[in-house]
Amino acid sequence: MPPIPIGSSAILTFIVALLVGVGIGVIGYILGKLLAPTRELPKKRLRYECGNPPKGRARGIFTMQYYPYLIVFLTVEPVAIYGFLVALAAHTRTVAVAGILGAIVLMLIPPLIFGLRLAGRIELWSVE
Repeated sequence: MPPIPIGSSAILTFIVALLVGVGIGVIGYILGKLLAPTRELPKKRLRYECGNPPKGRARGIFTMQYYPYLIVFLTVEPVAIYGFLVALAAHTRTVAVAGILGAIVLMLIPPLIFGLRLAGRIELWSVE
């Protein structure tokens, strides 16, 4: 297994990759705000059935009841995958690998807490 590169070129590569990743997200957000229509029209709030105007009274509200579980799954799965990857390199650089895994887990704690709180809200599961 090749050693983990440590030095100014590795740090520079990490910083550039981080800036590119964050920059693409920021550019996407700004483009979405600039290009999305913002006019409030009366038909925007109406319910539609398969692209057609609705007829009669709506039967019920479609709830996104599995969305919180999706968030929890998408938060826990990367930790498991990175855990296997970390296990491959842990025998040579234990402290560095533990620090990286710890940072990954810390970054994924907020979405995990959000998903668990959302999953616990009973009012989201009822259909009116």
